[in-house]
Amino acid sequence: MDHPYYILLADNHAGFRRAVRKILEEIPGVKVTGEAGNRGELFGLLQQSPPKLVILDISLPGLRAREGTQLITLHYPETKVLLMVLDQGQEYLTYGLAAGAAGVLPKQYVGGQIGGAITALRQGKIYVPPQAPGKNSPPMAAPMATGPGRKGGNNY
Repeated sequence: MDHPYYILLADNHAGFRRAVRKILEEIPGVKVTGEAGNRGELFGLLQQSPPKLVILDISLPGLRAREGTQLITLHYPETKVLLMVLDQGQEYLTYGLAAGAAGVLPKQYVGGQIGGAITALRQGKIYVPPQAPGKNSPPMAAPMATGPGRKGGNNY
């Protein structure tokens, strides 16, 4: 982990990107190479210089999270995807990892968990957030059925 770990941020909220970038710039060895606010900007930056990690918001304009994750991992196999979600629901973790993401991180925990997430990814591990305190839902890493029978209109 001695060489720089290049990261590209993809989120349509510029203020959120700035806040995440500030946190990332404090992590030794991490360098943010660019920011994208939509699908076109993201793939334009990827073509110029693929990073080691794309931090991808599941609601990036013009790109569904599953499609984006699959395209990135197919065309840039050395690039990992960390999905950023607003909701810590089990389905986001299950579908994100099934699409090829290396991890899922709820946005509300970015400040406290992004450093640990990046460390895990740099070590070749998959990052799953700890279960939120007080939640009665199953643990985030519990297996869940996937496929055409799933319900809901999520971004996958």
